[in-house]
Amino acid sequence: MNAADLALLLQEANSAPWESVQSALDMVDGATHPRIGWLTTHLTQTKRGYWAAIAEATGCPPPPDDAGLRRLMDWEVEQTRQLSPQQLSTELTYSEQVMTVAEVLRLNARHSVWHAGQLAALAGRVRSA
Repeated sequence: MNAADLALLLQEANSAPWESVQSALDMVDGATHPRIGWLTTHLTQTKRGYWAAIAEATGCPPPPDDAGLRRLMDWEVEQTRQLSPQQLSTELTYSEQVMTVAEVLRLNARHSVWHAGQLAALAGRVRSA
């Protein structure tokens, strides 16, 4: 996959109208399940971790420190579009696994969609005491 393909994959995982992190967050209304906050924090931290590893391996900029999840998702799509074929094939170690930058980006998309499903399942549940 090239940078444009990977950017599209992340864009769809992050913000497609159906079956994305953003579409799941848009379903959250009123009293929410407490796990929703944990999941959004976890996604933000994990995306920062992926991009810190990518930045270290490729020399590209790390994510903005002040970006929340929604801004971070937009940022990473734009950053992915700018990666060269050489940067995408650069190897790095993430979570004790040697991967290419492209493989980390695919992992990022899978991870995002995995948690989008969890967010969507929790979005309609009202917290009970």
